[in-house]
Amino acid sequence: MFTKAGIVAAALLTTLVAWAAGPGPEVKSSIATYRVTTAEVHVVLTADTDKNRPITDVAPSDFVLLRDGSPVPNLVAFHAYQSEPISVLVLTDVSDSMLPGLPINRTAAEWLRQHSILSDHLSFVDFGSKVETDHTSFDDRHMTSLFDALMQILPLERDGDAHRHVVLLFTDGLDNDSYHSLRDVITLAQRFDIAIYCVTAHPNKNQFYRPDLLQALCEDTGGRYYEVRKPQAMLNAMADLNHDLRSGYELIFRPDIASAGLHQLSIRPTRPHMRFFYRSAYFQPALPDDEVAMSR
Repeated sequence: MFTKAGIVAAALLTTLVAWAAGPGPEVKSSIATYRVTTAEVHVVLTADTDKNRPITDVAPSDFVLLRDGSPVPNLVAFHAYQSEPISVLVLTDVSDSMLPGLPINRTAAEWLRQHSILSDHLSFVDFGSKVETDHTSFDDRHMTSLFDALMQILPLERDGDAHRHVVLLFTDGLDNDSYHSLRDVITLAQRFDIAIYCVTAHPNKNQFYRPDLLQALCEDTGGRYYEVRKPQAMLNAMADLNHDLRSGYELIFRPDIASAGLHQLSIRPTRPHMRFFYRSAYFQPALPDDEVAMSR
């Protein structure tokens, strides 16, 4: 004997079988599909002549991009970098050794506040033995933790929607209280793609500073190094920095996604009397094995 519920179930089963046997939409395979997104590396560069005059008409034919010493065959894109959002964090060393040049640095900070065209987001932080947001509460001005301050600041600066991130560092380059090293800072800045610009104000001829260290920090991250002695020279440096940030170019290429780790970059000019400023390395994260296999 069939119950009412059994009759309804049988009728429903018959309808489903008939529908399945007739024409209908194509049934897709249940095989897993891997979607591979090709990574891209973005490199911001600026160019000038050997007489420090900016070059504003750079074309892809003016240079050869090398990755780990080998030419990169094709660029995905190359364009002027003039209107994209920029975030600038001003990091000022206020330890004892910087006191002679501190008034000049504060002049630069005021100029930056008044000229908002420098960036879309501008922030200020001081440091001595540690990073302080309260500019009056330093425990020990005798100690300088330059490298540790940068290691703390760089991950924070990378957050946000800006396309380009810059740290402007006012310092003499002295460090007597850091756990981290210069190489640690450079590697982290390259990994986060943050350019570091350094300015040393030394009105006193006998002031000791480290231009070699600061020059290396700037060159490897795509920034520039300035030395100034007078307030007007500082303002000139800020104007030059503003022009540099708004006169750059961006090149984009696809890396070898199967080769994870830190890769060296170099840009060789093909025009005479031309030089480029850019980060000297980029970090390629590792991909899962299945994505690497699917991308080959």
